[in-house]
Amino acid sequence: MSDALPLTKAIMDSWNPWDMAEPSLTTLATDIRENSVAAHSTVDQMPSTSWGGQARDAANWRAADQASWAKKVADGVDDLQVALTDAAEAISTSQAVVNGALLGATLQRCFLISDTDPTWAMRYVPKEDDDLTPAQIAERERQMTSFVKSKADELATTAADHAALIKGAVDALGIVAPPSLTISAQDGRRDAGMAESGWTDEEAAFVGRNLRAAGLTEDQIQRLLNGEKLTDVPVGVQEYLHMFYGNLNSDELFSLKSKFEDIGTPESAAWSQALGQGLVTLSNENVGNNTGYQYLPGWAQEWAENRASDGATLRYQDVPFAGLLGNSGGVPPGERLGTELLRRGSAGASRDIGGDGQRPEVAYGAFDTDPDELKRVYESTIRQFLEVGTRNHESSAALLTGEYSDGTKLADYDRDATVGNLMRHDWSDHGDSAGNLVDWIRDYGGGTDPNKVKLADRAFSGLWDFATSTDGDNNFKQLMNTNSDGDATGKINPLLADAIRKASLPYLNYLGNPEGAAAMHGHPDLELTGSEDRHNFEARATRLFSVIASDDAPNGEISASNPDGVNTATQLYRDLLEKTNENATWVMSHPELAQSLGNTSAELLERGRAGIYGAQFDLAIDEGDKAASSQAAESRTEKILSSASYLLSVTPHGTAASVGIGAAAPWLVTSSPAEDVPFKLPTGSDAFGVDDPTRVKLSSSYAMFANSGVQGPAEWYGTDGKLKTAEAILKESDGDASQLDQAIRTRLRAEHPEIYGADGAAGYWDAGFNEGAKDEDLQYNATTMATYEKWVLEGDER
Repeated sequence: MSDALPLTKAIMDSWNPWDMAEPSLTTLATDIRENSVAAHSTVDQMPSTSWGGQARDAANWRAADQASWAKKVADGVDDLQVALTDAAEAISTSQAVVNGALLGATLQRCFLISDTDPTWAMRYVPKEDDDLTPAQIAERERQMTSFVKSKADELATTAADHAALIKGAVDALGIVAPPSLTISAQDGRRDAGMAESGWTDEEAAFVGRNLRAAGLTEDQIQRLLNGEKLTDVPVGVQEYLHMFYGNLNSDELFSLKSKFEDIGTPESAAWSQALGQGLVTLSNENVGNNTGYQYLPGWAQEWAENRASDGATLRYQDVPFAGLLGNSGGVPPGERLGTELLRRGSAGASRDIGGDGQRPEVAYGAFDTDPDELKRVYESTIRQFLEVGTRNHESSAALLTGEYSDGTKLADYDRDATVGNLMRHDWSDHGDSAGNLVDWIRDYGGGTDPNKVKLADRAFSGLWDFATSTDGDNNFKQLMNTNSDGDATGKINPLLADAIRKASLPYLNYLGNPEGAAAMHGHPDLELTGSEDRHNFEARATRLFSVIASDDAPNGEISASNPDGVNTATQLYRDLLEKTNENATWVMSHPELAQSLGNTSAELLERGRAGIYGAQFDLAIDEGDKAASSQAAESRTEKILSSASYLLSVTPHGTAASVGIGAAAPWLVTSSPAEDVPFKLPTGSDAFGVDDPTRVKLSSSYAMFANSGVQGPAEWYGTDGKLKTAEAILKESDGDASQLDQAIRTRLRAEHPEIYGADGAAGYWDAGFNEGAKDEDLQYNATTMATYEKWVLEGDER
């Protein structure tokens, strides 16, 4: 009652409490019980000789379940009737008490000053021969005011208490019979029919409330986003959505959207979101059994599939459609609609309307629209198609592979052109929305749910095929040269480059050694293109890493060209160093994989270095003077590699000496311990990360030690008892990485000679690592510009 107006006599007089109890809810409850019994009997009394088996058992169960549910509803209706009747009696009785108090005050010649005064102040009206003094009059007024106000307060409390009881009864009934159970296909047809003569405010409000009743709960939305099938959406809701949207044309739908916006209240904003959510829900085949792309209105399907639209369609359908679908409460579309939205976004990203020199955004607004506004509307429209489409990860996988989840191929589809348009477009959000196409692969591919891993594998395979191919139009070369200036994808869309980086994390060990045991990479069914040919695979891995590393911002300052404040090339190499350290740690619990893990780690680092060199070489090629540019590229690359090593070294890999032997499987993606470390270029001798084999070896030894449970000397620990960072220990050890590495190995061998001795797992790790780190044949050494240009960029056979 804290939000209620203070009680006054005018408000009290407006109350007619017995009106609440007038509807005969008891009769309604009785009818519900009788009808449910009759419905149950229709099935129950049918002879088993004419109908039996599982179908009969299922019908009996459903009839009994419905009868039980109806009884709960009837009981709830009865409870509401009792609450209303009790409230009417209590409130009317309390009203009579207040009126009696007012009458008593009148007999004392005290009258209420104002019917709208919440203080119920009284005024004394003296008689002609009254002998009361002013002080006595004031005291009588005070006494009568206090007396009447106390009775009014009791009435207000009674009303508040019974309002709470009524609300409780309504809420309980709403749990048993929520509004979504009360709507049906007939309601959908009726609501859509209101559009024929235009939407009035009252009609829009009525429909808006029904749309909200048909909406999904937050839990249902989350389960949909998680790829689950919803079985708890009432059939009536599904049929309502089908009939409502199916009986509206696009003009009527967008007119209702505009009406909600014109009303301009928080409630109408919720109705507007429900309007978008309902259409997206209808498209999702995982919502019950009466939804999916085929249930969308025919005109909506035709619009979605007509990607070569003219200006009128773009302006009058694409723009409002994007706004409608984008404001849908995060509900994922079905796989088919999501895919079509992504294809439509790609078509918009590539569109060149009207010939040379005409900007694509002019088709998205009136001719007299401000150019900046046109650009905003254009970008917002195609970006919202991406945002909605990528909510469904199966749609993203379909776009990347050219096949739906059931194996059906996308009609009239050019995967390379479609995905290329999205990745080469200069997005105003720096590739954030485009990154949604792949960033989810990290969580799915790096988890333990086999279905999610399978979906991630399929999507990553598509990304790999696209981004690393030099066949035909040479996708890789186009990604490294998106415009006439030769800007790479990572430069114009750094957030997209970072999303690709994250997507690769569950597959790093596979990229280092596709022939390695599945126990090392966790993707036994994955067969990336080129994996049967070592050098072909190396070239493709280098290309993927070059695309990621093409975010070549020279420092970590946040700016218009570097919105995430991170150099993705540096992040990439830090990922590879972290993976190497994780692999080293895993050696302790899986010695049988030690040599293969060492070899995989070294190969992975080589591919990463080559990719980072490649991104810098590509920039050098764009700059023209290859000789001078090549030297500059090599210098920039060394800074990136050193910076990554530095970032890793300032983060401890273990928090105490008692972490224990063992580690998570190396393909599982966990939160990065250095995720929040600010980017920092190393300077001079302060940098741990001069990228040489000795320091890489030290980093791996440190990781082994940090997770071994072995106790080191006191000076290796801080005052909090936690192991210091490798950087800190190295500085205190006179900066000799080789000596510190030897000291760590000595400690480990003393405690666990079977693992860290010459013939132990650590020795096999070293042997494998040294084998993988051997100098490559020059023709396959992509850390030289000539090899990058011919073998990696152009795809020449070797």
